[in-house]
Amino acid sequence: KAQDIEAGDGTTSVVVLAGALLNSCQNLLSKGIHATSISENFGKAAVKAVEILEKMAIPVDLEDKGSLVKACTTSLSSKVVSQYSDFLSPLSVDAVLSII
Repeated sequence: KAQDIEAGDGTTSVVVLAGALLNSCQNLLSKGIHATSISENFGKAAVKAVEILEKMAIPVDLEDKGSLVKACTTSLSSKVVSQYSDFLSPLSVDAVLSII
């Protein structure tokens, strides 16, 4: 039930953002802008977003297990399993490292 109230994983934010984008699309369509034009420009925006994220990205050293565990713990901090992150984080890192 706690997760239903607030998951803390960004799901609500994503839904609100998607709704706002759809509302903007509806406004553009009502102004006579063709759906193909809107779609193509969403594609351009996605390419630009990836470009920005790649510039912001911090390289990860797969040999630095401590940093990987820390990143995993951060990722689990807003999940229902957060109280088990001290156990699950190193376990998850070991699992992933064993297959790459």
